[in-house]
Amino acid sequence: MSEPEEKRRKLREECNESRCQFFVIRKKRFCKMTVDKGGKFCSQHQPITQPNEKEMGNSGAERVPCPFDSKHTVYAFKLTKHLKICNARPMKNENYIKIGLHLGSEDEEGGDDVGRNVKLSELTSTYLKNLTKKINGLYSKYINDSIKCVFREHKLLEEELAKPEYGPTALKHLRQTASLLGCLQEYNLLLPQTCFVEFGAGKGQVSFWIAQAIKHFKQCSVVLVDKASHRHKKDNKVEDRDTVTRIRADIANLDLSWMPHKSESVVGVSKHLCGAATDMTLRCIVAGNQPPKEPNRKACRTKGILIALCCHHRCEWKSFVGKQFFTQHEITRKDFIVMTKMVSWAVCGTGMSRERRKQLEEAEDSDDSVEESSDEEEDTVKMSRKEKQELGIRCKRILDYARLVYLRQNHYDASLIYYVSRDVTLENVCIVATHESNKVTPI
Repeated sequence: MSEPEEKRRKLREECNESRCQFFVIRKKRFCKMTVDKGGKFCSQHQPITQPNEKEMGNSGAERVPCPFDSKHTVYAFKLTKHLKICNARPMKNENYIKIGLHLGSEDEEGGDDVGRNVKLSELTSTYLKNLTKKINGLYSKYINDSIKCVFREHKLLEEELAKPEYGPTALKHLRQTASLLGCLQEYNLLLPQTCFVEFGAGKGQVSFWIAQAIKHFKQCSVVLVDKASHRHKKDNKVEDRDTVTRIRADIANLDLSWMPHKSESVVGVSKHLCGAATDMTLRCIVAGNQPPKEPNRKACRTKGILIALCCHHRCEWKSFVGKQFFTQHEITRKDFIVMTKMVSWAVCGTGMSRERRKQLEEAEDSDDSVEESSDEEEDTVKMSRKEKQELGIRCKRILDYARLVYLRQNHYDASLIYYVSRDVTLENVCIVATHESNKVTPI
């Protein structure tokens, strides 16, 4: 039995009998959904089957692949209903949907994302040393100790955070939400006559608490934007349903000037918006402040932005808003791609398997010295785990700083802040920005 098969066998033995037996290759674990008594698979991962003897003659008992996404199956007699609610169904042609609006302009240099398959292990020592020198130089010049700590938990969540029934994971997300609301208040962005747009809203926890914070304000609303349809949405528990709107749309296709709200201005918010989605959101917000091309449409005045950043490894050159800053400082597209791979060192160590990382950590605990390759070993480079982690963090901050430059070029006063401590989440940095037409300072 091969090593991967042996690991899968051990995982299957550890898997609870009430859980789905489908192995999710991408996540390297079994599905965690519960199954019916005596069953092996959840409804999502049921294999394509033929009717059994009792069901013979009932063609509806057959499981068939979903026409929208063949990765999952559905009972034939439920197919009509399923097609109306399937997450993979085509989106409606709403006014606010403009396909490819924020993917990146074709006239920008390096529009296509060639070179994503480059491997760090195949890069030469000379190249990595030169890139590391560029990264350290930019970090020292523009960032260093410039990121402020703004740890502010909104008092609205004090009672919720004190509940004993919450586990560590639930408390972690609540603390992040409380801190984001505290930052909105700190930068004077929790105001009447404002529409709060949560990009990549997920189940809507942040929007729910924003709705609680503004429920006594006049002409305030909350709009949630997400390309998927989630179960158990928190925004469904908001008492005043007229103040909350959920939009199913890809941020790349969202036109803010057609957003369904009546507020005078907009504040863009997001909790851990991944990689390219952050750049598309910034493009979306900046474009919303431009005079619309369509007649009888008004510019969507965005007075503030608060985005908690994460998943820099999913940034894409085409949509990245900081290309001009990188080009000015001789950071090429290849450098950018390598940096988006190095960022994993900041939160995942070396990017190796847990077993291999444990072995290396035990070896490095006794010797953290850096081993540099000789001229004869030009194809390799060695760094300690701590050095890789620091370099990964610097790559993240340089990518974020390039985004700040983009916002400042488009009339925003933007900065990076630590909104929670690293013991809450390693992704503890967010962008906060206010438009120059709405000059505010922290309270």
